[in-house]
Amino acid sequence: MFTARQDDSPDLHARTSVHGNGGPPVLIRQTLAYMPAQILSPLTQFATAIILTHYLPPAGYGLTMLIFASQELIYQGLLSWWASYYLRYAGSFSDEAQQQALRRTESTVLLVSTLLQLIVTVLLVRGIAPDAPGLLYAGACFYIITRSYLGYLSEKARRQGDILAYSTLQIGGPLGGLVLTLALMTILPVAPERVLLDFAIAHFLASAALAWRLGVLVKPGQVDRAIIGAAFGFGVPILVSNIFGWFAAHGIRFVVQYGASPTALGLLSVGWGIAIRITAVAAMVVAAAAYPLAVRAMERGDIEGARSQISANSALLLGLIAPSTVGVIAISEPFVALLVAPEYQAATIAILPWALVGAAIRNLRMHGWDQMYLLFEAPRAMVTLEFIEAALTALAALIGLMTAGLVGAVMGAAIAALVIAIADYIYLNRRFGLHAPISFYLRILASTGLMYLALRILPQLGLPLTNDWRSVGIAVTIGGVVYAALIAILFPKIILAKLRRRGTS
Repeated sequence: MFTARQDDSPDLHARTSVHGNGGPPVLIRQTLAYMPAQILSPLTQFATAIILTHYLPPAGYGLTMLIFASQELIYQGLLSWWASYYLRYAGSFSDEAQQQALRRTESTVLLVSTLLQLIVTVLLVRGIAPDAPGLLYAGACFYIITRSYLGYLSEKARRQGDILAYSTLQIGGPLGGLVLTLALMTILPVAPERVLLDFAIAHFLASAALAWRLGVLVKPGQVDRAIIGAAFGFGVPILVSNIFGWFAAHGIRFVVQYGASPTALGLLSVGWGIAIRITAVAAMVVAAAAYPLAVRAMERGDIEGARSQISANSALLLGLIAPSTVGVIAISEPFVALLVAPEYQAATIAILPWALVGAAIRNLRMHGWDQMYLLFEAPRAMVTLEFIEAALTALAALIGLMTAGLVGAVMGAAIAALVIAIADYIYLNRRFGLHAPISFYLRILASTGLMYLALRILPQLGLPLTNDWRSVGIAVTIGGVVYAALIAILFPKIILAKLRRRGTS
């Protein structure tokens, strides 16, 4: 597989060409098709995290967010190996007999995974909340199982190119849970167990509505040993990598939980959660559409095209992540004051800039460059990377916590993310021929920096940033206009090409 790296000579323009099957036009069309789900789903989760600060005390909030985050870990540990295999190789099952074997094996895997998730969730709750009532155990189990199933169906819909099903799953689950939680606030007290049950019900309904459409309601039966063997061979290293990756993203929660207190965890969770969700919006807008394009290039045998697709993906990803991250940093104080409950505000304002920077760097690496590990089937290298990242992040967060409290912990995690990203790019460049479009990167970062300066000088222009929605709305509008104008100036060829296509369509 690695002998495929034969020609690393094409110039930057060739690697990020606006022509061809995998170039930016296809990527942008795919991105726009997936955009509603990729924006509304994280925004709904973001709204949930904000709204709950007004109804849950820090300890209860921290517990709820920890279970939300732990669902990702359980999914990664018990189901991601199969989802990764399915997303990468389902298209290679051509005849009906093979497809039947795949569906039968899939159903059995889902059933066994459900039972294992039930056991692991009970152990998790017992470990982090030993005095929890039985309803919390029930809510956590129901939530984690239904959320994992919904996530898997979303991946299946993405593989099949079923944008309607994907969007319904991604939006319906989180939005339904939030609506149900809000609707019941007037008659039932808000507590972690009730929030978990509300979201579980919404996940179940959304999944049940589309399971038949996606072809997963197949009676479990004898698994195909060849399929399971191939899935384990490809997916287990990814599983291990994803677990380490989860600890890199969320291990700081445990560092603070046990290194400080449950209340400190609740205070951390607000700013940390905001940062993760804001950068996830930008990252997933690109990632949902981009990776399948690179996979299709590999399936066609177009290895250089797959490399070019990853390069184009990373440029578009940076173009979305950088302004959203820096823009929120520029208006962080009024932004937090307007959204977050008073008891969380001081801690959130203090840690949010560092949390945003760390999350932005990590998302750019994960959803941009690191897809090379999957395309070139290098799971061991990916596992090594994620293990080093998890260990370094936890160590840096612990040192930061001991020396500078919550802010120090988040600062340490951000520094670890930067170190890992630099090392990761060097490795991918040398081993697999990844060439990031540096010229594109520099122009995007220049546009972002000038946008930040424009927002910072608004008070000198008679537009101070105050704690009201009108002021924040004006700042966001100005920042968006400045950034869009600079991008148009610095990328004239792409803009002109797009205008010409519109004129001839």
